[in-house]
Amino acid sequence: ELHTALRVVTWNIEQGVRFDDIAQQLQRMNADVVLVQEADIACKRSGNRNVPRDLAHALQMNWVAAGEFQEIGESSKGIPALTTQAILSRYPITGATTIRFANQALLRWKFSPVQPRRGGRIALKARTAGVQLYNAHIESAGNETLRTRQMRQILDDFSRNRTENGRAIIAGDFNNLPETRSPMFRGLGEGGFQKALERVAPARTSAGNKHPIDWIFVRGLAAEGQVVDTGKASDHFPVLAEITAAALLPGARERTLRMETTRTQ
Repeated sequence: ELHTALRVVTWNIEQGVRFDDIAQQLQRMNADVVLVQEADIACKRSGNRNVPRDLAHALQMNWVAAGEFQEIGESSKGIPALTTQAILSRYPITGATTIRFANQALLRWKFSPVQPRRGGRIALKARTAGVQLYNAHIESAGNETLRTRQMRQILDDFSRNRTENGRAIIAGDFNNLPETRSPMFRGLGEGGFQKALERVAPARTSAGNKHPIDWIFVRGLAAEGQVVDTGKASDHFPVLAEITAAALLPGARERTLRMETTRTQ
């Protein structure tokens, strides 16, 4: 059966250090919308690239990025070195803004001898293809209470500013404990969000965790997700989801999707 569909990927790309491998993997996935976390701009470790811009050019996509941290010791020629979150899309991107989380683990990063930085965790918010997107990088250094508060700030923003069709995607690196022990997932469910990995066995999405910490959640949409093995391109693996709804965007590509069930909110 034919559905108007979007193919969405979220991926923590580990600063974009292995840029060519990352770009090739994303080209193979052939996504319509890509949300990336840890995308460097002007950092020595990643060849002083503007990683989100260069990825967008390689994929022939529109893009927007927002700085999360200034990386101390990574700059050259007086240009601030940043790690960012970015949204790339085949369609126009509008309404881009950031949500800076009120709850942060600032001392952890300010005084880190390994990775000193200034700034704070954010969600990058934008609209594309008729869907409200939130690209989240939830704190790794804090506890689950802090992480849940950061996710609550995203949910509260959606509740205050939701559009008429109510279609939204919250995706990114959640840095969560196992799902059954993480209260942030209860909040997402109560907000009407459904995980794209609903019907597949839990699979690790990062080299450092046996449980998944990277997610795509949808509201007002149906989603079928999978974790993609991209080898050593990053210390995380991307989550890819086929997302469907009635007339997401006039002229959006048609894909053949076989779904056992269609779940809508």
